Amino acid sequence: MSAIKVMKLVAAGAVVVVVSLGTARIASAGHGGSPQAIQQAIDANSVDAIQAELERAEFLVCAACVDKIMPLIDHPDARVRQVAAWWLARRAVSRTVQTQMITRLSQPDSTLARNAANVLGELHSPSSIPALSAALSNPVFSGEARAAMARALATINRPAVVAPLTGALSDTDAQVKIGALTALQSIAGLHDGTAVAPLVSDPDAGVRAEAATTLGMFRSTTGTDALVNALRTDSSATVRKRAAWALGEMGASAAVAGSALQTASTSDASPLVRSLAAAALTKLSQ
Repeated sequence: MSAIKVMKLVAAGAVVVVVSLGTARIASAGHGGSPQAIQQAIDANSVDAIQAELERAEFLVCAACVDKIMPLIDHPDARVRQVAAWWLARRAVSRTVQTQMITRLSQPDSTLARNAANVLGELHSPSSIPALSAALSNPVFSGEARAAMARALATINRPAVVAPLTGALSDTDAQVKIGALTALQSIAGLHDGTAVAPLVSDPDAGVRAEAATTLGMFRSTTGTDALVNALRTDSSATVRKRAAWALGEMGASAAVAGSALQTASTSDASPLVRSLAAAALTKLSQ
């Protein structure tokens, strides 16, 4: 949660580190915060300033600050919602906040439910899993809101989140499926790609790409045939790229995937697909 943001973008096995400097002065994490500085940042409505001041105020003893920060959980910017929830999670009021957010999940407002999911994820309480799971499958909420439920479950990251996230893979909304796939990618120890493999043929290219990525991260040979087919025929270069990478990561059989990867490495229209297919060929099992 720093004004200096380091983001790792992982796509098809390539890791790119992007460093972004915020306009606010760099926070001295956990130190130097004050109620006045927090209020000034809120009044200025500067995302960078709010992030920096709440980080400085991590250990600040300020009961009155709770009333200043609570409204930020409904701020239009997700970064402000996140840092506000992060700050509240470190206060005695966190149990009360959790109860309020769970109550929101029983109401039909998608925006408030999305924001509640953001908060519940930051609170990291396993007791929120049942409410988030129910909301994830509730079609009254928008795809965006339910994708936020999936992210919150992944952030809580307990074994109990796997079943609702896997169930969401059969949803009709592409946003929900993508949210569930990316959530499953963040949970260590998952290897069964049975529920993921059919999504490599999903009508939505974004879903197909995330499904391929998930299979590669699971390192499961389940879905090899679907990935080979995607590499040969998918109209999206992104999907073909992810499919080639996944086949290499899972150490697919050379007898099954070798021909498709060899063809892609020399003939695909995308230079990146060709490069990743060539790299994947070196990782196949015999």
